[in-house]
Formats: sequence, structure tokens, C-alpha cells
Amino acid sequence: MLRQLINSTARVTCQSQRMGIQLLQPRCYQSTSIDEDKTTATILNQETDSGLMVDAYSQAGFRLNNGMKVLGPIAIFPRSVLSWKVKSAEDINEDSLSLFHMLEPKIDLLVIGVGDKGNKVDPRVVHYMKNKGITLEILPTETACTTFNFLNQERRYVAGAFLPPISLRITDEDLVQSQRRRNKLFLSQDEDSVF
Repeated sequence: MLRQLINSTARVTCQSQRMGIQLLQPRCYQSTSIDEDKTTATILNQETDSGLMVDAYSQAGFRLNNGMKVLGPIAIFPRSVLSWKVKSAEDINEDSLSLFHMLEPKIDLLVIGVGDKGNKVDPRVVHYMKNKGITLEILPTETACTTFNFLNQERRYVAGAFLPPISLRITDEDLVQSQRRRNKLFLSQDEDSVF
């Protein structure tokens, strides 16, 4: 089973490189035990019961619920994340989305975060994915992240393709969290200076 996973990952890696998708490197370690035929793999993100979710985003990238930070656009799945080489909504085309229809088992829904509100995807891309049997939701990244998280929490087999937004909307909650972090930072510095 593990060999099949590694072989299928290698095939996807080769295909992805031809399509301009950059994969994040998995961490696998060869066993040095007596049995030379055994391989162990350390799978990241096992501690997240409901899979990966987007906790935060900025103009630079995304922060996931496991603490991982990914710079730039991402292709995210319930248990893995990839760096996605797309610069803007205009660059989203059949080739950049081909990874999503090659997956087995098929995903239920692909949520595309186009960055800022008002960015559009070429209608031919929507038609192409519909012909491949993939349902699309095309939303601003803020809404797309929320939609992906909700569907992932419901255990739907959903994928996301998100571009970081250029303009950010700062909410009252953002200001409150920022103030808490700053107070915590200053309190920890005061405690250190006492000793």
C-alpha cells in the first residue's frame, strides 16, 4: 500500500512539474532496521482530526490550522497542500486546474479563491471542468477559504485553489487579536526583564 502511494505520488509529481505546479516535498525516512524492505513514512498533519483548514491569509500567503505557513497561491486538499504556480485569476486555465480532475477518487467540489472581489475566471475554464465532472465554486479568497473549511469540516472530499488577495479588509476581530498578541508580547518581555 505504501509503495503504491509513493509510486502514485511520483507520477503526480512528474505530471505536476510539466504543468507548472510546484509540490511541497513530503518527509519520508528510510528505515535502518534489520528488515531492509521496510520503509516508514512520517505523514504531516495527522494531528488535525478534520483535515487541513485555512486559519489566516495575507497578501503573502496562507496559514493553516496545523501552524504551517505557505507562501503564494496554494492547492489545498483535506490532508495535503501544494504550492500552486498561478500569479493571477487570468492565469487560471485548463492546464493549471488539470491536477484536480486527475485525482482518484474524484473530488466533490473545487473551490477557487480568485483573490479580490471582482476577479473573474475565463468561462471556458468553467465549461472544461464541468465536462470533466468537477463542480466549481468561484469566489473571492476570503469567502473561498471559509467555504473550503466548512465543507472540509463536514468531511466532504473538497479541494481548494486559492490566490492570496491583494487588498485586505481589516475587521474589528483582527484588531482585537492583534492587540492581544501585542499585550502578550509585552507581558512576556516584562517577565523576562524581572529575572
